[in-house]
Amino acid sequence: MSIEWSLIRGDRELRRLIKAEQFEALLRMLSVESESVNSVLVFSAVENQAMSGLLLRGAFDSKKIADELKQSGWTQNSIEGHKVYVKAADYVAIPSTKTLFAGTREGALAVFRADDSEEESVIASDAYKKINIAISTNRTPIKAFLLIPQGTLDMADAALTTTSVALSLFNLGGIGQLLQAVNVARGFGFSLGRGTDEMYPVELCVLMRDQQSAAFVNGSLNALKTISELAATDNRDRESLRAIRKMSIVRKQEVLAVKMEIPGAALFPPARANAGSNN
Repeated sequence: MSIEWSLIRGDRELRRLIKAEQFEALLRMLSVESESVNSVLVFSAVENQAMSGLLLRGAFDSKKIADELKQSGWTQNSIEGHKVYVKAADYVAIPSTKTLFAGTREGALAVFRADDSEEESVIASDAYKKINIAISTNRTPIKAFLLIPQGTLDMADAALTTTSVALSLFNLGGIGQLLQAVNVARGFGFSLGRGTDEMYPVELCVLMRDQQSAAFVNGSLNALKTISELAATDNRDRESLRAIRKMSIVRKQEVLAVKMEIPGAALFPPARANAGSNN
């Protein structure tokens, strides 16, 4: 997942969506100033959960950060010739004054390999290229990709669940449930833009298993657009159904691109009142 922190930092609603307070607490732990971060890339491998971490891009005082890390109990070490700072199972690396990594040992190695060879990067994969080309080139605050290794059914199930979870953020889980039912997704890309007039542009690009599957889901998604607002159980459901009816669906071979505008009322549900009692 890619987060344009410079666009979100001052946006109250988007900060709430990504739990910005937790992210800023992490930056303080890493001795990184929030204003120095432009973007954040959060990654994890479906087939290897030990390979995870985040990559910060911006303008960093690497010497100052390194000194403060060591004062906070981090130990300078080296893996495969690259300098790292270690504390328990956590690793930090500062490959340049514009990049900082924090995460697991396997995650650090993945970053070093991608830096040494573009072919090791996820952006070199055909699946990523097919999905990425279908997403608008506009700079958006939040963008996410999930790619499924071929021939691994468990990975596909995990990815489809993630797709459904991502959509549930917008109370549009019906689309995710459809993808789970047909079990044909190979990966997806997702982006969320900044809102105007309380409407937020959303894109979902799904790489299907083949063109036949894409054609089937394309027809099913168009059928969803006919759902009456009478099926809504509350105002948030009603807003979501209106968004579905207005969504655009474009199929290019095995890739489906879904675009819609989500009202803030559906995207950001009101905070639940504290019950204040334990029963």
